[in-house]
Amino acid sequence: MSPRTASPSLRIATACALLPMGLGSLAFLGWLLTTGGLSTGGEAFVRLGIGTLIGGLALFPTGLVVLGLAARRGPPRKALLGRLLLLLVNVPLAFGYLQGLGVAAIQRVEIVNRSSVPVEQLTLFACGRRARRDVGGLAPGARHVWRFSPPSEGTLEFQGEQDGRPIGGSDLAMFFVFDRKDVLLTVDHGGEWTVQETPGAPWSWVPGR
Repeated sequence: MSPRTASPSLRIATACALLPMGLGSLAFLGWLLTTGGLSTGGEAFVRLGIGTLIGGLALFPTGLVVLGLAARRGPPRKALLGRLLLLLVNVPLAFGYLQGLGVAAIQRVEIVNRSSVPVEQLTLFACGRRARRDVGGLAPGARHVWRFSPPSEGTLEFQGEQDGRPIGGSDLAMFFVFDRKDVLLTVDHGGEWTVQETPGAPWSWVPGR
């Protein structure tokens, strides 16, 4: 059955599948491209996404009912299965887009060893030590970037050894869920450290940046 001869029921089912698929994709990609994955900005796309999610919850069962009615009229099985597949694809697609919003929560912590002595047994902690990164050794002039999604709000701390002596610091930066920050932690001679904390930059969650 070609699209031109498809029954009204099949056309309605197709619309119920393609509308949320297209609008949801537009909302997510539009938000991502205009904000770089930040929780601020892209309000029009956010509203579109919320509206599409709500509308999709109504269109999905509507499409199933319409397909059931169409099946009673005996259209080709291929036409029915194709529309059913389109409807079902919306479920993982919507879930994937919702999960993709999590990039807005990814924090970026960069630690740099500006001393002439290696830092050993270096470990970064965040959010009451619920998040952890074992860096290991950090050679003079070397850097390490840690990206993570905070399980809750909390602070950054680190510990390690430099020239055989323990070094560390706590309450270096405060993290909040869905409020991305870029933190630069530098370790100098004698275990002294400095912290620079700035609002998260667009696309800072992308590896390699």
